[in-house]
Amino acid sequence: MPQVKICGITRLKDIFALINYPVWALGFIQVETSPRYVKPDFAKKLISYLPNRIIPVGVFQDQSIQTVKQIREYCGFSMVQLHGNEEPSFCAKLGRGVIRAFRIGNKLDLVQIEHYQSVSDYFLFDTFVPGKNGGTGQPFSWKLLKGIERFKQPFLISGGLSPDNIQKCLDITTPFGIDVNSGVESSPGEKDAQKVHLLFKRLNMV
Repeated sequence: MPQVKICGITRLKDIFALINYPVWALGFIQVETSPRYVKPDFAKKLISYLPNRIIPVGVFQDQSIQTVKQIREYCGFSMVQLHGNEEPSFCAKLGRGVIRAFRIGNKLDLVQIEHYQSVSDYFLFDTFVPGKNGGTGQPFSWKLLKGIERFKQPFLISGGLSPDNIQKCLDITTPFGIDVNSGVESSPGEKDAQKVHLLFKRLNMV
């Protein structure tokens, strides 16, 4: 079974619910224009309640290297996830713990991805929707990931994953992990306990 990352955490009650499941990582969005944005002060508080087995991930987009480094250190993020136009040199300056996100439309740009091999620990594939850099709630065609095995990086799949389509996704591809956000929500930033439970049930993890 894949590792499970739940992204867009904004509430303490969701932390308390999610730590009862075999969660690999939780994502805290540090992009102010996102409806799931959490201020660094509150993100730091939320992270303080996590057991050591759960990895806190800060999600950034087109911010300065100084900003990313400062917030990472202040909040205690073990990894940073980059969703913008960050160049390989930007990733290199962050050192270890980088998840590089790529948005997929109707094709997978293997040449672009290759440039990030040596400066990323994980790849994440999300859905391309014009004007949006994540949190689209829409899946892409998972068949487009054919050929991704040429890279040594473990990869995660994001974009519109839910309890209803997770098995279909895993029938087509075998990611290291899945990154679920709106598919287990009742509204942006508010996780739905029943949907969360159903997701882990469908994955045979409860």
